[in-house]
Amino acid sequence: MEDIVLSRFLRMRFLVALSVFAFSLNALAQHIVKTVQVGNEPRGVAVNPITDSAYVANVQDGTVTVLRHNSVTSTVPVDTLPFVVGVDITTNRIYAAGCNFFTGAGSMVVVIDGRTNKVITDVPLNDFCSLGTQGIAVNPITHRVYVSDYDENQEVVLDGSTNQIAARVDLQGQEPVGVAVDVRSNQVWAALDGPTGRIDILDGATNTLTGTISVGNVFVNDVAINPVTRRVYVTSQDSPSHLFVINEQTQQVITSVLIGTFANSVDVDPLTNLIFVTDAQENILAVVDGRTNTVTGTATLTVPFPAGVAVNPVTQRVYVPGFNSNMMNILTER
Repeated sequence: MEDIVLSRFLRMRFLVALSVFAFSLNALAQHIVKTVQVGNEPRGVAVNPITDSAYVANVQDGTVTVLRHNSVTSTVPVDTLPFVVGVDITTNRIYAAGCNFFTGAGSMVVVIDGRTNKVITDVPLNDFCSLGTQGIAVNPITHRVYVSDYDENQEVVLDGSTNQIAARVDLQGQEPVGVAVDVRSNQVWAALDGPTGRIDILDGATNTLTGTISVGNVFVNDVAINPVTRRVYVTSQDSPSHLFVINEQTQQVITSVLIGTFANSVDVDPLTNLIFVTDAQENILAVVDGRTNTVTGTATLTVPFPAGVAVNPVTQRVYVPGFNSNMMNILTER
């Protein structure tokens, strides 16, 4: 099944090959092609490359902005202040997770139909929240959704087929932040808050904690996985900040790449093997070549404090919302 998902990406890339080629001819380096207005305090962002749609979680507004072909088409009100958003590309369902400080409600996941942009249901995670949900990842093969519940020190596993909680994985008192899933190995990697640089590794088949590694005495924040190369990428917020490159199979750090002063969010294009890292302090998007593990380019962003990043591997567009604004930059990969 994992090969089916990857082959879908390859087929889509073939269908848009001519346009992608034109993009590469016209773009000498990463640059902003469009800036769009979304909601207030946009934080999380996710894309569906099959429908060429992007979804932005607007914390202050309690909404999810929907873009189609890089233009805003809808704004979906949700019953929480969404921090993060994920997409199941095979079911076309969107999952927005957050915490409502205004009402005193706990964390929840709001399930949205990507076809109609209507809320399907709310899935409560707990009765109280302070920092809420800090990460989300979706496996489009198993239709499992992994939500980092910072307040309860757990990774909540949602069954996307039933919209029911399938498991709560105890992280032994550690607060999870960014999380990513490898569709080939069905491994889930969750970064843990704190100065120990820890990442927990979960088995997606059994919903059990199978290992923990550390990249050093640093604060880690976000995780991305390339299922083709089996490389895991972890951002560190320490100054100077780094992107840690990990061999998923051996669970060993291969190298670290100097990014800047506050590397926070990361995403990867498995087809071009490019990794995209935001630096919220320097307001840049850094591009790392997965073959050489070197920074090959940077783009200066016009949105303040970039707090999320998502890449569309078909159109080769990168989406970066600015948390201290109501705007989002759309950039080229190259």
